[in-house]
Amino acid sequence: MQLLEKNLATLRPGLAALGLALILSACGGKKDAPPAETKAPETAAPAETAAPAADEDVKAPEATADAAAPAPAPKDDNTTAAPAPGAGEPVEIVLWHAYRAGEADAFAKVVDQYNASQNKIHIRAQAVPYDPFVDKVTITVPRGQGPDLFIFAHNMIGNWVEQGVLEPISGQIDGETLKQYLPESVKALVYRKNLYGLPLAMKSLVLFYNKDLVPEPPQTMEDLVAKAKELKSDEREGIVYQAGGLYFHAMWIYAFGGQIFDADHNPAFDTPEQLAALQYVRKLHFEDKIVPKGISGFMVTSLFNEGKAPFVFNGPWFRPEINEGLNYGIATIPAFADGKTPKPMLGIEAIFVTKTSKHKEEALEAAKYLAGADSAGIRMREGKQPVCHKATLEAGATEDATMKVFLDQAQNAVLMDASPEMQLLWTPADIAIAAGIFVEDRDPAAELKKAQEKMVSDIAKRGK
Repeated sequence: MQLLEKNLATLRPGLAALGLALILSACGGKKDAPPAETKAPETAAPAETAAPAADEDVKAPEATADAAAPAPAPKDDNTTAAPAPGAGEPVEIVLWHAYRAGEADAFAKVVDQYNASQNKIHIRAQAVPYDPFVDKVTITVPRGQGPDLFIFAHNMIGNWVEQGVLEPISGQIDGETLKQYLPESVKALVYRKNLYGLPLAMKSLVLFYNKDLVPEPPQTMEDLVAKAKELKSDEREGIVYQAGGLYFHAMWIYAFGGQIFDADHNPAFDTPEQLAALQYVRKLHFEDKIVPKGISGFMVTSLFNEGKAPFVFNGPWFRPEINEGLNYGIATIPAFADGKTPKPMLGIEAIFVTKTSKHKEEALEAAKYLAGADSAGIRMREGKQPVCHKATLEAGATEDATMKVFLDQAQNAVLMDASPEMQLLWTPADIAIAAGIFVEDRDPAAELKKAQEKMVSDIAKRGK
């Protein structure tokens, strides 16, 4: 407990100073650019996490629905705006989220609590499956058929600003409100000197392990691999995670010294460091036979709950999916014996007001509550979220050692890039990573080269 308090005390001065600088830039309407670095707390981030270098003295263009595709999309239950309230009736705010399991239950409790606390605003929360979430928001909101609020990670901000999806909220949130949050979580929501959301939770991968099979977490990655090989059998896997995609693979890229973007914000996939990372995981699959192919999120949950996966790399959303009574532990991802450190991507989950909402004032009022202290307490304790509300997280870290693990891992993670260019990297990167790891007759170097060429080409086309 004393060590935890000492660690938190060490973090506070730096967080407070960073928070003050951020608040001045994000909410004061000044011409100062927001802090250029978008790093995880106390951790130097690679160059690609810097704020976009586009004209720093010009605010992001406020796209309108006129910029969207001309043909309206057909309406359905998820894309129909709330009707105008009658006299004396509360304003209904439609909110989309992709929570499931315990996170969904905790959030539903928060929404019910807010609706019962007053009679001016009523939140109608709707669960939208994660896979189509981005497309659904991007298509419906500019046409005025989407929600008033939605919850998602920060990495889509640049793209959504350009698509006319997000309403800037700079100047509408006072400095004292922003001081409630971890400063780096607010900084992640600033794009071209405008604030576009309020932070809810920080999410990155950590190591989950089955204590019945592994009583103590491995101290090094070499120890983890050796234990996984020892435990692997016909009925049991070794290390289970969704290895064939950029989000889960990024920790190895950073461990081997690679980057997503170089210092000039160009894709950096055709590099020796990227190749080393890909070859490392390829060896875990083909030679060590401890990283299985074709794993989905549901399979990860099932295998871990059935005791068929001693080690899992996953995020805080995984906790509510674990069977009650399962004897498991959570630890930061171990470093290699030579000091190389896997650094997962850090996402800041936030609540956003949509550009085409007809009830922006009420939507922002509801968003403030959903990102506030009462909500954070429920989401953290019942939904197991590492919340961005600073006082709540600090208190939670003294009550729940797991929260301390997520806080520690966040300090050794890399904030996801939120520029529009980033959205053009995911698909070619996923294809190259999956083929380079799991397809025996594919050359990893050739896959990375193809991905690099595709990324560069797509970014060039975007600029025309």
